[in-house]
Amino acid sequence: MDEMIQFIIQNGHAVLFAGVFAEQIGLPLPSAPLLLGAGALVGHGKLNIVLSIGLAAVASLLADTSWYYFGRIRGISLLSLLCKISLDRNSCVRKAKDFHVRYGARSLLVAKFIPGVNTAAPPLAGIFSMNLLRFLFFDGLGTLVWAGSFIGLGLLFS
Repeated sequence: MDEMIQFIIQNGHAVLFAGVFAEQIGLPLPSAPLLLGAGALVGHGKLNIVLSIGLAAVASLLADTSWYYFGRIRGISLLSLLCKISLDRNSCVRKAKDFHVRYGARSLLVAKFIPGVNTAAPPLAGIFSMNLLRFLFFDGLGTLVWAGSFIGLGLLFS
């Protein structure tokens, strides 16, 4: 166990980047515990807070931008594929579309905090042909809030 903790301390930023990217690209690996752990390590002086938030945001933004482009290319069939793992796939597609239609680009500000919408929001932005710069602005801002919130909670409770 000590070796694992030392590995995470020594490679914390790389582990954080890889873990966040893996979850955002679609692998079933929750990144919230990684962000909380990074915050705890920040609290103990083992990681840099600005670098941790920045790396998590960049990892998420890279994955989200990939999903955005896949959405532009594949359209609604991509969203249906993403929702197949949902218990109620018809509801997943409908809810995600309704959420995006109702809030537009602002939906990207809170999407990371809502399971299901987190996965569907970037391709939906592409499907609805949102301007790339607008997507990057709103998704980037939402990602910073998301990463900062979880890392901040980890710091607070460290």
